[in-house]
Amino acid sequence: MSKKFEKINTKVNEVNKTIKSLPKIISTSTIIKTIENINEAVGPYVPLVTIITILTKEIALAYESVQYNKRICGILVNRVEAAEVAIKGLMRQKEDNLEQFLNQDYYESFENFVTCLEKIKEFFYNISQLSKFEKVIKSGNIKEKFQDIINEFDICAHDLNLAISITTNEQMNKYLKFLQSDTTEMKKFLNNVEGGITNQTKLIMSNMNEIQKQLEKMDDQLQLLNYKSPKLNKEIKNIYSLNEQVNNQNLNLKVKRIDPLKLKESSQYIIRKGNRVTIQKKVYQSMDVACKPISEDIESIQKYLAILEKLKICPYIIQFYGLSEMYMIFEWAEHGNLREYYIKNKNIRWEEKTSIARDICRGLAFLHSVNILHHDLKCENILIAEKLQPKISNFNFSREFNAATHPINNINDMIHWLAPEKLKCISTERNLDDNEKQEVRYNIQCEIFSFGMLLWELGFQKKPYQDMTMLEIQKHVLKGCREILNIDSYSNPIQKEYCSIIKLAWEHEPSLRPGIHHLFNMLQRSYENHIPLLFYPTITSETSLISFDEGLQANKLGNYKKAWECFEQHANFGDMLGKYWQGIYYSKGYHVEKDRIKAKELFKEAANAGISDAQVRYALCFDKEKNYIDYLKYLKMSAKKNNATALYKLGRLYFYGCSERNVDMNKNKGIQYLKRAALYNHSKAEKILRENNIKFN
Repeated sequence: MSKKFEKINTKVNEVNKTIKSLPKIISTSTIIKTIENINEAVGPYVPLVTIITILTKEIALAYESVQYNKRICGILVNRVEAAEVAIKGLMRQKEDNLEQFLNQDYYESFENFVTCLEKIKEFFYNISQLSKFEKVIKSGNIKEKFQDIINEFDICAHDLNLAISITTNEQMNKYLKFLQSDTTEMKKFLNNVEGGITNQTKLIMSNMNEIQKQLEKMDDQLQLLNYKSPKLNKEIKNIYSLNEQVNNQNLNLKVKRIDPLKLKESSQYIIRKGNRVTIQKKVYQSMDVACKPISEDIESIQKYLAILEKLKICPYIIQFYGLSEMYMIFEWAEHGNLREYYIKNKNIRWEEKTSIARDICRGLAFLHSVNILHHDLKCENILIAEKLQPKISNFNFSREFNAATHPINNINDMIHWLAPEKLKCISTERNLDDNEKQEVRYNIQCEIFSFGMLLWELGFQKKPYQDMTMLEIQKHVLKGCREILNIDSYSNPIQKEYCSIIKLAWEHEPSLRPGIHHLFNMLQRSYENHIPLLFYPTITSETSLISFDEGLQANKLGNYKKAWECFEQHANFGDMLGKYWQGIYYSKGYHVEKDRIKAKELFKEAANAGISDAQVRYALCFDKEKNYIDYLKYLKMSAKKNNATALYKLGRLYFYGCSERNVDMNKNKGIQYLKRAALYNHSKAEKILRENNIKFN
């Protein structure tokens, strides 16, 4: 027995002797002595109870923002909170439970329970945060981990004699069904969402030198990440870490500066007047860019712009290129913002609306995956690029999940999209003296509601509650009323499903609103069920189309500008061969700035559409990343189309074997591939066959 418990036992024996020898009339000094001995006996448990209280509070607080695996997280929160209540009851009745507190085994059980809660907290975070969940899924033992944690929790509760129910087999089976259902839903989400969260994030830090220079400006404590493996978790953690550092520390972090002399006048002089600023179209490094005048408080947002610069990996977020002397330089959106677009185009098809909504959801999911809330979702803040691709913009009010809320000067600009819990906090002339109003923190549930209002605005092509005053909107929404839907009256199945999604997103009770992954999966399902595979949003173009042969000839002659214009035109009309050539130009830096991330994404689209040359180039991207499973997968896809390069590479791999790529030597298989490559006059394949005296003619 430890010295600590020897001391406790000594005190407890004194307490017992005192109690047994107490006279009928107890002196005050004796009572005080008894209480002191009891408190000293229970004293070692107080720090543990404090830790339990803190852990419970942290888990319960985290649950308020949970979007993923919410049912399982709710089960864990309920169990933990019930245990905390039972433990507080034990401490309140410490005199009645003194014998338990004297037992060293009981103390060790308390310590085990603290360890169990720490495991629950870790598991809770792993399944509720997108940056960690993919790793948990890939481990393949999420079910076993959950069962082990629940069983360990029940054992601890039993050992501590806590007045809580133990999980029955029936309950466990029910929990596992929830877990299976939620995991399946998340897998669908991760497989389809893209937008910088899955495949695209794997290359977010491909230009390691640039990122290293940025991070070296920070505190040495930022050297947390291993940059050799461009995996999902590390990429999201990198942005999240940078975001968190900017919010929590006074870092000397500056955004990229652009030489004003490199900003050229566009052939089309275009000026767009927004609500607050005038934006001018210019050309930077052969790209059309939007030049937004620098506001007076640029220094206050400079650190955040540095983070925004890192978000450009997501194609559904407007790209920020840097600062010039007079302008903030952003990606140019050809069709302006979504509000301008739907006002100009009165009859946008529901197929297009669903496609736009799904892609906005992708961008929003990416922001949430790196713990950023946009805070001002509406069609006016969604820019529309070529092919009707939406780009989330205007991050003036955006912040990290736990960062301080920014003051909003003009609530009138966003009240039409605000969640009821935020509307309740707004003071108007008639309720300035209402002392019950308390500020509600803007959270993910508020953002989901605003997204639902944005969907309604896009669907019906008008501003929500456009004929109501601020006070009328507030009263209307707080009563549980919303804009008109009339779901049952629609015959178009896409419209019916679209409006059903809106209804879910604007639920009055925040906890009933679905997570962003559920909304995306519903939009994706509707898209897959009703929209043709080769559907492309309709965009009118006044530019005459350059023939593809003319573009290839221009490329051959080194006229990269003309060739690029040709490939870009064809790509914008959904021509995958055009996208493939765009990928080549981005990979080599012809006419456009070299960008391996964009190149890979373009190769991917063309590869999945069946372009064999693109399949080879996409495979080579995986080879550089040492992802040999996908490397072989796409090489074989290309080889099936008799692509000579793919046939040669597979033939060489199998003929010689390659342990690094997990390919065993299989000379016969290798010879077959090499012979097929030789039939298409691949010189390197012919050379290997000749050197090994293998006939192939």
